[in-house]
Amino acid sequence: SSGAADADGDGYISVDEAKALLDLKQRVSFLDVRSPEQFDELHIAGAHNMFLREFPRRLAEISRTDFVVLY
Repeated sequence: SSGAADADGDGYISVDEAKALLDLKQRVSFLDVRSPEQFDELHIAGAHNMFLREFPRRLAEISRTDFVVLY
């Protein structure tokens, strides 16, 4: 880890911290937890959609090696 993410250890990162991960070419995956319809309207380039209600049955799909950002 670069130390750039979650500097205060509260489990949350700012937009600037997320951008720093991308800028530093860190292994980062963005998961958009909104509905598929909302995701289709607008999302971060390269993000994956995993509707929050689907999390329990889709946990195995989440990377165990990347820094994962939920939004």
